[in-house]
Amino acid sequence: MFYFNNYFWYYQRASKDGVRAVILCPTRELASQTYRECKKLAKGKKFYIKLMTKQLVNTAEFSKVPCDILISTPLRLKFAVTKRKLDLSRVEYLVLDESDKLFELGLLKQVDAVVKACSNPSIIRSLFSATLPDTVEELARTIMHDAVRVIIGRKNSASESIKQKLVFVGSEEGKLIALRQTFQESLNPPVLVFVQNKERAKDLYNELKFSDIRVDVIHSDLPQLQRENAIDNFRAGKTWVLIATDVIARGMDFKGVNCVINYDFPDSSSAYIHRIGRSGRAGRSGEAVTFYTEADVRYLKNIANVMKASGCEVPEWMLSLPKLKWRKHRPKRVFK
Repeated sequence: MFYFNNYFWYYQRASKDGVRAVILCPTRELASQTYRECKKLAKGKKFYIKLMTKQLVNTAEFSKVPCDILISTPLRLKFAVTKRKLDLSRVEYLVLDESDKLFELGLLKQVDAVVKACSNPSIIRSLFSATLPDTVEELARTIMHDAVRVIIGRKNSASESIKQKLVFVGSEEGKLIALRQTFQESLNPPVLVFVQNKERAKDLYNELKFSDIRVDVIHSDLPQLQRENAIDNFRAGKTWVLIATDVIARGMDFKGVNCVINYDFPDSSSAYIHRIGRSGRAGRSGEAVTFYTEADVRYLKNIANVMKASGCEVPEWMLSLPKLKWRKHRPKRVFK
């Protein structure tokens, strides 16, 4: 995890000079969670904390509405700046949460627009993430001055409190069989099941929704209210199994998740670390099960190295596999 400068500005006295701090998050779900946590931290203090919603973007006049801390996704904030509804020139603190995700190509232009809009010469920028590849760190340092890096634990590694396991399922058809068998033998909710994309999420949900388990799904095609309900029901224990894309793999805090199942093999070691990190939080133990097929074997070494670094037993043949450049691959099977 990387911390640049201090993150304790919420203890200072509230300002009436417009937006004082901006927290940028890659997903709406993480932005909502950050908003709730900031409200808790600022309880009893006269701070104006706002979450950038669609309604706020369309209606707010920030010159008239007090706002000390503004929390948003990049696209909504860029839109507000472009439409001149929001002046970020006085922002003193800019926080990029899950910064390596924010520096990916799909979000980089939006983040760059926000960074440029925060033009205060004395601004303090802070980057947070559990993983930060060297290439991304080099890019991040181009917007930093006199940067200080703090690492808690090992860099780019999984928590040692998570028991990790790789399960060979042969083919795509074997995944559903293995998942049903896992649930039949030892369903210990709450359980998160990660798939590669929204189409896979929809298909797997349709396969399981009539089973004797309380299952739900979350992906980017769902309306925002339905996505919020899916998360709230999972947190409340009304849902036992939540099928999800990587939209909730980053930063989301679900207390007491007993097991994470990677139904689809992750696209990178960073994606793996973030996915399984939804379990084993706040001193609790957890379990992570990753299915792999014949097509996934060539990518096993990266995951095996992460597992070994966090104290898990890994077969030697996996560690001796040739190192290949990771490329995104999509499972071809469509559920029937």
